[in-house]
Amino acid sequence: MEQRHSAQLGKKQKQWDQNANSMDCTGSVIRHQRTQRGEKTFKCTVCEKAFAWSSVLQKHQRIHTGEKPFRCSACGKAFSDSSVLKRHQKTHTGEKPFRCSVCEKAYSDSSGLKKHKRTHTGEKPFKCTVCAKAFSQSTHLKIHQRTHTGEKAFKCTVCEKAFSESSALKRHQRIHTGEKPFRCNVCGKAYSESSALKKHERTHTGDKPFKCSVCEKIFLGLLLLKRHQRTHMGEKPFRCLLCDKAFAKSSVLKEHQTIHTGKKAFKCSVCEKAFAQSSHLQKHHRTHTGEKPFRCTLCGKACSQL
Repeated sequence: MEQRHSAQLGKKQKQWDQNANSMDCTGSVIRHQRTQRGEKTFKCTVCEKAFAWSSVLQKHQRIHTGEKPFRCSACGKAFSDSSVLKRHQKTHTGEKPFRCSVCEKAYSDSSGLKKHKRTHTGEKPFKCTVCAKAFSQSTHLKIHQRTHTGEKAFKCTVCEKAFSESSALKRHQRIHTGEKPFRCNVCGKAYSESSALKKHERTHTGDKPFKCSVCEKIFLGLLLLKRHQRTHMGEKPFRCLLCDKAFAKSSVLKEHQTIHTGKKAFKCSVCEKAFAQSSHLQKHHRTHTGEKPFRCTLCGKACSQL
């Protein structure tokens, strides 16, 4: 098998040599021969990575120099690679020539379509060498790998807090800038995160996609469902550091802690009497309103508290 392959390569070599002598495109033939033979004669002086073509080495070296010679005439954004500039320019023209044959979704570049197709095929070609977890995109694998290395390359210039993802840093920076780019189309309320806007929008649509598997109660958000599920599991993860009493909700722990601090933040608007807990204020309010919301199912008698 190996001998036959070597013989075939030998024949091809003769053909290439003849072509190189007879054609004007000698450089192209020589470059093609190198790729066939796996030759990589152009080496980077910084990281020693080798390439078959000088043009590819040139492109690679821009990673080290930070050079971005290809500039968009529409917005001035610069790129290290002409192909990336071409792809970017389609964001201005709105051109999306690459269409998915399954769902008809269109993309401005072939790589975007390739990534998208994996949502249909379930293909995850990028595998972590540490834990073997697989991903559909190389960027997702890179982000995941930082959980093993502990690398946090993205640092906030204001408070120096570091993050493993640029998107997480971007989200964090809105705390400092006060920026709220996600706005509700119905009421105009703005949010710093898209997830918070999505959750808010459900208050308008009435959509409650998170269902409890035990009692089938439905919730607007995943956090609310998780909090509710603790009532079934008896889980109390929020513990008071002073008396060791545990609670299912952080808000209830917060309220409990006022017993130790003596703080009475809940004030009656009628008589100005203050209480440590909102539930105690609610009970007190009924002495002014005369409200009796608790009714006996046997005799019908109503009470202001249980």
